[in-house]
Amino acid sequence: MIRIKKISNEERTTLEDMKKNHPVYTPRMRAHAILLSESGFEVQEIAEIFGVCRQSAATWLRGWSKRGVCALLDKPRSGRPRKVVA
Repeated sequence: MIRIKKISNEERTTLEDMKKNHPVYTPRMRAHAILLSESGFEVQEIAEIFGVCRQSAATWLRGWSKRGVCALLDKPRSGRPRKVVA
């Protein structure tokens, strides 16, 4: 079972700030997932909250455990960004 057990005050502050202020949705969502896990939510519950599969939520938590905040950010992709048509 994957669960974030203890987050330092500095990490908590960084995650809270990221959750509220990051300009991109996915890192905000991942930061929120880490905070939820630390507060006792199971991986399956986190997956249901964010509408992703259990494996994706588990990947976020494992990435946090191994690489910290850097794991919550998307890696650069090649090619042109897609256009959003509203």
